[in-house]
Amino acid sequence: MKSFPGLQGFLLLLFFMRTCADDWSAFRLQCTNHWFYLRIKATLFPNIFMDPDEVFLGIGCPVSTSWPNDIYDFTYRTYSCGIVNKVLHDVTLLQTKLTYISKNSTLRAEMPLSCVLHR
Repeated sequence: MKSFPGLQGFLLLLFFMRTCADDWSAFRLQCTNHWFYLRIKATLFPNIFMDPDEVFLGIGCPVSTSWPNDIYDFTYRTYSCGIVNKVLHDVTLLQTKLTYISKNSTLRAEMPLSCVLHR
């Protein structure tokens, strides 16, 4: 029986995201043709509390806004931070990652992020 590699990749991504983010409300991702917006909780990764200077979008882009309730926003143009733009037929795929680097230990965590924009 022939498998569907796209479906397998999607299910693997969902499994990975569930493993990384126990709380689905811990992040919100929105994209437009020109803007990439991510809002996360400081407790996105299990058993880790991230300070705003320990988490980055893409290639070293820091938190744009830090809210008093431990919510962090990243608001960047889709051509910045090393965000990869791929045009595939009638959609644009935006790909990047969220990186946590602890100041006090060797602990690191990464989460891939993607947005699909229909043209």
